[in-house]
Amino acid sequence: MSEPPNHVVELREVQLAFPQKTVLDGVSLKVEPLDRLVIMGQSGSGKSTILRLILGILQPTSGEIFFKQFEITRLKRRKLQQVRMQIGMVYQYSALLSSRNVHDNIALPLEELTKKGTAEIDRIVDEKLELVGMSDSKNQMPSELSGGMRKRVSLARALVMDPELILFDEPSAGLDPVISSVIDELIISLSERSQVTSVIVTHEMESAFRVGTRMAMLYQGKIIEDAPPEEFKKSNDPVVRQFLSGSTEGPILEGSKDAVATK
Repeated sequence: MSEPPNHVVELREVQLAFPQKTVLDGVSLKVEPLDRLVIMGQSGSGKSTILRLILGILQPTSGEIFFKQFEITRLKRRKLQQVRMQIGMVYQYSALLSSRNVHDNIALPLEELTKKGTAEIDRIVDEKLELVGMSDSKNQMPSELSGGMRKRVSLARALVMDPELILFDEPSAGLDPVISSVIDELIISLSERSQVTSVIVTHEMESAFRVGTRMAMLYQGKIIEDAPPEEFKKSNDPVVRQFLSGSTEGPILEGSKDAVATK
């Protein structure tokens, strides 16, 4: 058995293959304490799959996945649930329960996973709502909130267990540029104030470079670049350069059905 890592998260030669498609093909990745690691790549490249593997929702075909000293793929269900309590998740479309108000959505993990009393749960919910600037909205229903407000509530819920790691799946998806910037700034400030490590999946370049302390590019099932933002921008890899520029010319579209037809 391999030695456990000293990192918050480590993927070692992770492969995930289905009969018709290999999604991940030997991905190795390390997430250090207090990193804000941005994983970028094309739609359908397997970015969100990595988050599900870290959570233990998916099992890899081969390879090892660690959260701190725990090898996720070897944990029994009960232990996996305990480990997940140290990981917060912000879903792409917030994933709030439409039948519960803001307070009750945020309180749900505390009610289900801890033995805290009502007064303490109320105090924690109020504290997290204040952190994301949503104190006045705790009695509102999700349907009464804008997209940006729902994202803030989702972030408060991810923080409610005081996790060591937060996973973000396309945090600015569906938001206008101004609100996207607000969410990005909130992610930065909360990660610094709460001393939490973050993994952020996105294909939006402006958001990625605003939030990330490290960038990793996933392409054809492999990590082809992993560097701090300024180094990443200077990459000589033709795939990375094309992805950053948004050019239609380059290796990404060669042989693809999405390639632009030219005379």
